Amino acid sequence: MTSSQYKLDNLCVIVDNNNLQIDGSIEDVMSPYPIDNKFKAFGFNVINIDGHNIEEIIKAFNIAKETKGKPTAIIAKTIKGKGVSFMENQVRMAWKGTK
Repeated sequence: MTSSQYKLDNLCVIVDNNNLQIDGSIEDVMSPYPIDNKFKAFGFNVINIDGHNIEEIIKAFNIAKETKGKPTAIIAKTIKGKGVSFMENQVRMAWKGTK
């Protein structure tokens, strides 16, 4: 609320939205959805992107840079461990072998 109140347009928050929390899926643990509406309620400019698409990431940062009078939240939809078969979408801590 403070960042919006003081029009901190040089603030850019990036949310890595991979649908997982430390011990399970967001729906099973504690859902923060809809994330974008929560940031909008606090006065943020919100940009939803594919967090694996570099062109969308660059475009979002350019939009954030051009946005005046309010902070920006970039919500990046990602897949945890994307491209690594044994890590993709896994909540367990691989180095400990636990869930």
